Amino acid sequence: MKEKTSVAVLSLAMIGGCAAAFAADAVPAAGTPPPAAASTARVPVIAGDDDHAPVWETREERDARMKWWRDAKFGMFIHFGLYSGLGGEWQGRPGGAEWIQKNVETDTETYAAAALPLFRPSPDAAAQWAALAKEAGCRYAVFTSKHHDGFALFDSAQTNFDSQDHFGRDIAREFVDAFRGNGMRVGFYHSVIDWHHPHYDYTICPQLCYPKGQIAWRKNRADAQIDHAVYLDYLENQVRELLTNYGKIDIIWWDYSQGAASGKRGWNAPRLIETARALQPGIIMNNRLYAYSGFDKNTNVKLDLRCGDTMSPEKFVPEKGYPDTDWETCMTVGNRWGFYRYETDSDLKSPETIIRQLQECAAKGGNLLLNIGPRGDGSVPARVAETFRAVGKWLRVNGEAIYGTRPFFGLPGVPASRSADGKSVYVFLPPASAAGTMPALPEGEILGGNADALCPVLKIDAAKIPAAPAASAD
Repeated sequence: MKEKTSVAVLSLAMIGGCAAAFAADAVPAAGTPPPAAASTARVPVIAGDDDHAPVWETREERDARMKWWRDAKFGMFIHFGLYSGLGGEWQGRPGGAEWIQKNVETDTETYAAAALPLFRPSPDAAAQWAALAKEAGCRYAVFTSKHHDGFALFDSAQTNFDSQDHFGRDIAREFVDAFRGNGMRVGFYHSVIDWHHPHYDYTICPQLCYPKGQIAWRKNRADAQIDHAVYLDYLENQVRELLTNYGKIDIIWWDYSQGAASGKRGWNAPRLIETARALQPGIIMNNRLYAYSGFDKNTNVKLDLRCGDTMSPEKFVPEKGYPDTDWETCMTVGNRWGFYRYETDSDLKSPETIIRQLQECAAKGGNLLLNIGPRGDGSVPARVAETFRAVGKWLRVNGEAIYGTRPFFGLPGVPASRSADGKSVYVFLPPASAAGTMPALPEGEILGGNADALCPVLKIDAAKIPAAPAASAD
């Protein structure tokens, strides 16, 4: 076990014959200013305030930074952690997946004692995920560096509650190396919620879920007084580690805020955002450091660029998209994010459903981030893997209608995308049962030549469409 920068404040007795301790430390580095960004000498494009960092880049600079992401369209989300080994089972009964600690209302010591022996990723787990993502046609991937339970899947100097200390593996590094090696962009999901940390103040927003067992455990501690500022230092320092120690990181995917547990009060969000942009100038982030971020079905929310670059509707594609906004639907194949042993085939979406969601995202100007929840050994359930492969097979025929495209609205009521040069329009044809809802279309060609194929796409010369909108720069 590695030596930490300060004294552990939590400890765990012998588990599986190995001492396992986890620390939650305040490290002075978090009190230092983030590295100065080159743009700070300029007048901000959008002024900041007490709860928001300013925006420095122009629209043109933002378009250049976001272009690869807008072109990519399809990514893999990976929910992996201690909960994966439990697989949704607690003491022989269903207990939920990645939220199992909260659902069964237990404390971190009890949770970790049960989960740690079952969490043993195979040496090639990350390589297997990357191979599947590549076969599926994913252009980027986002990996859970830490979920709400607080267990870090990276080598953190801030805590012993991490994969490096418990079984000598930096899973985040394995992820980064495997996906970069397969030509994909990489990002980290990072929970700003942390059920294990003794100074995480769950009282800021009582509606933000927290395990009752952990509340009881904390109240019994001699040093039970909570100082949320200590947790905020810890949070920032872990973000610094992720954005310093793993090379170029393309995305940081924050999760999540509610009520008063938001912005500066909840997470010191302005500082986190400025730190992330200083350490990784090209990074893309969602807006979940702030409540009312649009991840639920409240589609009236507008993106404030001071809160992040993208909106992330969860498990749904917004009816009209979010015009002039970068957004990404995160979606599960089943019903849960983490591995759930009780999931049945009837809980899983079909490949056709997922492909049509990808089409819908492209037609409305968004991306699709499709999730896998590996088992504790890192293996991906067969039906989930089959769905990813089916999407990849479809993309090998129809990828030109997805990658690098922008939405096309010149055929009212018809879901379609257009090529970057504006010369081609791609119509996503409905199932045969709904063919009568499609208006008459100009002649074109079916990609792959088979109109009876799964989710066919009609390619039309844009010049054949009256008053077709001209192509924009991005």
